[in-house]
Amino acid sequence: MPINEPTPELPPDFPARKPLQNTPVRSVTVVGCGNVASWLVFALKKAKIPVSQIYGRNPDRCRKLAETCGAKAVCQWEDLQSTSDLYIFSVKDDAYEEMIPQFPFRMPLAVLTAGTLSQNLLAPAADRYGVLYPCQTLTTGMDFSNLQVPLCVEGNDEQTTGILARFASQLSDNVHFLNEEQRRHLHLAAVFASNFSNAMYIASADLLGRANIDFSVLQPLIQNTLDKLKRFTPKESQTGPAARRDDSVMSRHLQMLPENDLREIYQIVSQYIMNQTNKES
Repeated sequence: MPINEPTPELPPDFPARKPLQNTPVRSVTVVGCGNVASWLVFALKKAKIPVSQIYGRNPDRCRKLAETCGAKAVCQWEDLQSTSDLYIFSVKDDAYEEMIPQFPFRMPLAVLTAGTLSQNLLAPAADRYGVLYPCQTLTTGMDFSNLQVPLCVEGNDEQTTGILARFASQLSDNVHFLNEEQRRHLHLAAVFASNFSNAMYIASADLLGRANIDFSVLQPLIQNTLDKLKRFTPKESQTGPAARRDDSVMSRHLQMLPENDLREIYQIVSQYIMNQTNKES
């Protein structure tokens, strides 16, 4: 459910509690200094929302990120200040269970950025808590200037959800309310759409390299594949030897592939394509 207004209408299944308050987030502390944190700091700076501190276990990376927004870099829990309005956790999923019980003070509002974790992990250390999940592939050092980043929000109650929605709308014009189950499905779908697709590009680059062909020759094809999805569904866009049941081409392809994972991947994905196109016939 996308947000198009500064104060969006909340899902009907949220329990009625206190009325929504127009509570601005005036200062932020970012816990983490990896890829997602890098985009967050960029977006916060662009929105002119001050970043007070950035915590990270890698002193050099933390310092460099803090310098981009004028924040203070800290590498010790005891150096964190309790004065920020919002604490954003952008760390590895397996770090939360160890990190949250050790947090040095109770936070007024905290969010995690994970796609598959429950917001309740933050409950022991925050009065209000939720999720701010960016559904995008992010890499430190890339140009974030024109990057569209859908933000998915969830709060522990209606008021918190409203605060997070307004905050998210300052960072992105593509904001959605998703509950935990929906967010997990989105994350899984994103792995197929982005991570697995990029793995196929790695395989393509490897195959081209064996024939001394530059990967750039495929870039127009890749771009057109994406552009088609603006007009057609993924199933309508599917082409290739598996979609048209061209066994002779697939057989020749398999003969060209070495006896490794690529041959098995080719067979499994080709069968998946045939199964999917069968459903449409």
